[in-house]
Amino acid sequence: MQHHAAAKAFLSAPKPAPESFASLPYYGVNSFKFTNAAGVAVYGRYQILPAAGTIYLPVGQAETVGPDYLREEIRRRVAKGPVTFRLVLQIAKPGDRIEDPSVAWPDDRPAVELGTLAITSVAADSEAAERSLLFLPGALPQGIEAADPMIQDRTAAYPVSFRRRNQ
Repeated sequence: MQHHAAAKAFLSAPKPAPESFASLPYYGVNSFKFTNAAGVAVYGRYQILPAAGTIYLPVGQAETVGPDYLREEIRRRVAKGPVTFRLVLQIAKPGDRIEDPSVAWPDDRPAVELGTLAITSVAADSEAAERSLLFLPGALPQGIEAADPMIQDRTAAYPVSFRRRNQ
């Protein structure tokens, strides 16, 4: 890290603590090619944006909460009603680094709202459920293709992680 000034600055910068998993935006770094029925294609990256807005704990409050406060808070919140997120696709412009997930695209890229995600329940034994799940980022429906090579690498690595978690 000492030879990478940008990485050092990023890792040493203070990070705000989230109020909830429900108030955090989630940004996909991988690029996908989306092709419609007419054969028109665009490249984009997913964003999952909290309907409640992005909210962080007030400065100093993070030191007063327990180490598992996010899991505890999301259970309470979901018990009261669904937690929703907007599923958005940030569209690449010519010149954007589609093949390199380490390069962020500017915020001024057009975005298309794809739908809404709703979390309506939390597994009674979330840890066991998490251990049994296998997400494969390269398992895509017709019309969506991986556009950067990291997706193939992640798809190969995730089964290894799954086996290790379940030993």
